[in-house]
Amino acid sequence: MHLTRCLLVAVFLAASASAVGSQSAPLPPLSVLQLDLRQSHPELDGQRLSLGFSAPTPIMDILLRLVRDTRLSVIPDPSLGQTFLGDIKNVTIREALDLILEPLGLDYTVRGQVIRVFPRELDTRLYSIDYVITQRSGSRSMAGSTGVGGSTSHVSGTDSPNFYVDLAEGIRALLSAEGRMNLDRTAALLQVTDRPSRLARVEHYLEAVMLRVTRQVQIEAKIIEVELRDEYSAGINWKAVLGGLTNNAAATQTFAPATTGGFTLALKVGDFSALLKAFAAQGKVNVLASPRVTAMNNEPVVIRVGTQDVFFVTTTQIDPQTGRILSTVTPQSLTEGVVLSVTPQISADGIIHMSINPSITERTGVATSRLGDTVPIVSVWEADTLVRVRQGETIVIAGLMQDRANADTAKVPVLGNLKRREKTRPKTDLVILLTPTIMRPGETTATTARAIQRLDEAHVVAAKARTVQ
Repeated sequence: MHLTRCLLVAVFLAASASAVGSQSAPLPPLSVLQLDLRQSHPELDGQRLSLGFSAPTPIMDILLRLVRDTRLSVIPDPSLGQTFLGDIKNVTIREALDLILEPLGLDYTVRGQVIRVFPRELDTRLYSIDYVITQRSGSRSMAGSTGVGGSTSHVSGTDSPNFYVDLAEGIRALLSAEGRMNLDRTAALLQVTDRPSRLARVEHYLEAVMLRVTRQVQIEAKIIEVELRDEYSAGINWKAVLGGLTNNAAATQTFAPATTGGFTLALKVGDFSALLKAFAAQGKVNVLASPRVTAMNNEPVVIRVGTQDVFFVTTTQIDPQTGRILSTVTPQSLTEGVVLSVTPQISADGIIHMSINPSITERTGVATSRLGDTVPIVSVWEADTLVRVRQGETIVIAGLMQDRANADTAKVPVLGNLKRREKTRPKTDLVILLTPTIMRPGETTATTARAIQRLDEAHVVAAKARTVQ
């Protein structure tokens, strides 16, 4: 983080990404304009003296005593009426001024041989807050109440943090009774007015906050559907899967079952293709999605895979003036498929905490109201879990099983071309794999370059396959 101070105004620039757990760089020294009080002075920093005051002594008398037998002149502000009680020994005049004036709320400047003493004034500094102004949340449920073309971004059941509100509360707690602040969200600019000592606390707080909120984690997700064979209708046999992957995957943690279904465990996966082959030994494998997303600290990520459908709801009301019945038709949206919501939190020691909520929704029927509106009946499979993993470990969420109805056509024996339709309901198990990686400075660009290279290689392979065909 780069911090530049001027005489009355300082601008704070927060780094956009900082290494997790790394030590923040020390603050750069103040400019010479700000440091004119600290430049070496033979009278201020030369001889040492001792002063003792057993009774409250007016500050003006003490200042005159300090410059006695020196070439220094002192000009106290006429409003000074403070007194000092204490004993200081073997200090320079500068040290004595600092020790006596600071507790009394006084300050001083030195110009040549003249010392001016005056009540300390409040300082005003500006800080640039580099953070997107948004209040994000997501939606676990697949159904929403938005109009056609609308979208929802709600994750029910989670409290999405409001960064600017929390930041303002933290800064107000550090200000003195006379301090004040203003946070301009549009300009992302913070203005703080207070004593220098309080402003130093604000700067340290901002440095710590920006170091944490700008951490990022990249999440590689794979949503896999396994249509199980009859002998595996109870679910994927994970003992058999892990037993055949001794060289490519190993279980590192076993978590408690998710709160609403399924279970989670952590794997160290070396080869995902070998894991897919192990699934294929127990059923037909279909990779529904394989996204790679980057999320900032404590910000939710929502991944949707499915079909968005629209239905209409009619509401009626009576006009109190005319007595006429008015009808309003409102479009409602429904997504059939998979919604995955993930909120990561990166600790200072590099451990990643993730709140994970997968949900599957399938239309299973239609309900008709007395007004003739048809509303879909949906079946929902959902899990909600909180895990704590190391970087590179793969979280496995499985056990979200459902029956899928398939219509097959078969010829009737002897009767030749006559056909009959048979309905089957194979068991499917949804497997979600999540691999988080902490993004340190410089890694984002390198990771993006590798992803682009893999896509280019995939395009080349696909082009060659089309040429052979």
